[in-house]
Amino acid sequence: MSKGQHEQVGYLTQKPEELLDRIIRASSQEGDLVLDCFAGSGTTAVAAEKLKRRWIACDLSRFAIHTTRKRLLSVQGVSPFAVQNLGKYERQAWQVAQFQSGEVDALEQQRLREIAYRKFILDLYRATALRGHQWLHGLRSGRMVHVGAVDAPVTLTDVKAIAREVWKAAGTGGTKKAAVDILGWEFAFELNETARDVAAQSRVDVTFRKIPREVLEKKAIEQGDIKFFELGALSVQTKVRELEVMIKLTDFVIPIDDVPEDVRKEFKHWSQMIDYWAVDWDFKNDTFHNEWQSYRTRKQPKLELSTRYEYPVRGRHKMVVKVIDILGNDTTRTIDVEVK
Repeated sequence: MSKGQHEQVGYLTQKPEELLDRIIRASSQEGDLVLDCFAGSGTTAVAAEKLKRRWIACDLSRFAIHTTRKRLLSVQGVSPFAVQNLGKYERQAWQVAQFQSGEVDALEQQRLREIAYRKFILDLYRATALRGHQWLHGLRSGRMVHVGAVDAPVTLTDVKAIAREVWKAAGTGGTKKAAVDILGWEFAFELNETARDVAAQSRVDVTFRKIPREVLEKKAIEQGDIKFFELGALSVQTKVRELEVMIKLTDFVIPIDDVPEDVRKEFKHWSQMIDYWAVDWDFKNDTFHNEWQSYRTRKQPKLELSTRYEYPVRGRHKMVVKVIDILGNDTTRTIDVEVK
């Protein structure tokens, strides 16, 4: 094995760790902050972590961020770190730059910008625009389409309003049944399962599809690389004994049509659809913290499906489980735990 070959993670532009080690040593001291605006496979962040530098690593690619996270977790004694998403701020700036509306007042400009934004997303989703509705923006194959805002997650309240409007509109204007595809940049925790129950009570067939970050990239659009993946469904089992909680993944489903056929043939167990999962044992409604995680590597392709944790104090805690599937999409479950 050649020097540095053990570092390879299959990223085309990956640099040798030894190179970044020399650069960081020559230009900084322990405790200094290292910034890499094009993280790629994460070599800079890994080298900085090992050299006891603080670091910030950024990348537009979801795959790059996920690769970097897994490499960092393999560093022995790695310090706690958080994966942050610029989210709505980046999308708001993109919307303003992409959909200028000429010389009109601010309110009218915002209205025209939102119309242009929704049409843009509907065109990528191959849906036609609908008018005369507050919550329904398009139509595709007899199903209505809702396009989520750039600056807010789709919530359960939104789903209830959408379901009511779908039911009223069913059978009119080209719709064949009470069915809707809800497209969103972000979704409230555990929305997939809870909202499906709510929609079912209203006799509405609902699917949730994520607006991919790639719509912000002109090159991806030109190449036709835009896919609106459906949210996965995650089943979790928990057991509490005094201060200790045991958590186990019992099932995970992503729409099989979204998975390439050659990959699909290799599936023998639902867990093969999961690339990484993590737990925040005491979520405070802020940033998700990776306090425990299991993930696949080339050397260790097997995934742990259960883990345990002992809380330091009794009381109620909110636990969040995050799964990243083989397509790079996030699915989360929120679980309320009471230890006595």
